[in-house]
Amino acid sequence: MMRGPDRWTVTVRREDGELETSVTPYRGWARRWPVLGKPILRGAVVLLESMIIGLKALNYSAEIAARDVDESKEGESGKPGDKPALGFWSLAFTLITAFALAMGLFVALPHVASVLAGKYWGFDESSGLFHLLDGIIKFGLFIGYVWAIGLIPDIGRVYAYHGAEHKAIYTFEAGEPLTADMAARHSAWHPRCGTAFIFLVLALSILFFAAVFPLVFSAEGASIARTVAGIGLKIVLMLPLAGLAYEVTRLAGKSSPGSIWRIMLWPGLLLQRLTTRKPDESQLEVALDALKKAVAPN
Repeated sequence: MMRGPDRWTVTVRREDGELETSVTPYRGWARRWPVLGKPILRGAVVLLESMIIGLKALNYSAEIAARDVDESKEGESGKPGDKPALGFWSLAFTLITAFALAMGLFVALPHVASVLAGKYWGFDESSGLFHLLDGIIKFGLFIGYVWAIGLIPDIGRVYAYHGAEHKAIYTFEAGEPLTADMAARHSAWHPRCGTAFIFLVLALSILFFAAVFPLVFSAEGASIARTVAGIGLKIVLMLPLAGLAYEVTRLAGKSSPGSIWRIMLWPGLLLQRLTTRKPDESQLEVALDALKKAVAPN
């Protein structure tokens, strides 16, 4: 999947080897409502837009896969099968569910675990040790999650396509011909990758929460109410933190390799060892096809 200035595209390789591409005109929310394009705010907007487009891209891919199965069944029985498709409410439910699961796994669970550990070792939300432990648990869950799902063969292929996207984008940014041979020469790691972005959000959350929570929470008060309030505050603050991480990521993408912005993203680039695989030529062709159609002149 690729997104250009005024459209986003998805290219899928069908069972017969042919490529099929969906091209969807797109006018971002920040272009419709300029206030949403302001620094910090635009990061949260882009994140939400990306999630919505990503779900639509997955839905399109699933429809093509179902079509191949249907055509196979039709060839065997003479009767076409049904092609599943997600409607607006299904997409909305999926998006809300994914967000809730992410907040539960990477915000609520580490916080509750840190509260329980604090009861044993004698610290609470107002302590810097609390937020250090909370951050370690977050990073551990995140790294463990992306590593574990990468063991699934189908997800491993997704990671290979992820690497193909990065190589294709590097080729385009270098002004080189968009061919598989040229793309294969480039790195599968990219500073504007979502993996580096998520790492930066987690890192900023540790520093920010460690500074804010001692000002908001004291050692007194009902522990259950304080825990619930702390989780709620973290969820609310994730949006501005995502906005700040987005600005840093933008600066890193425009900076030289030795700049302070690139250095800040370096651990996130290392994490791309887990979320990318070396793509083969056919996977590079799919990524390049989507990119060509995303940036083609109108």
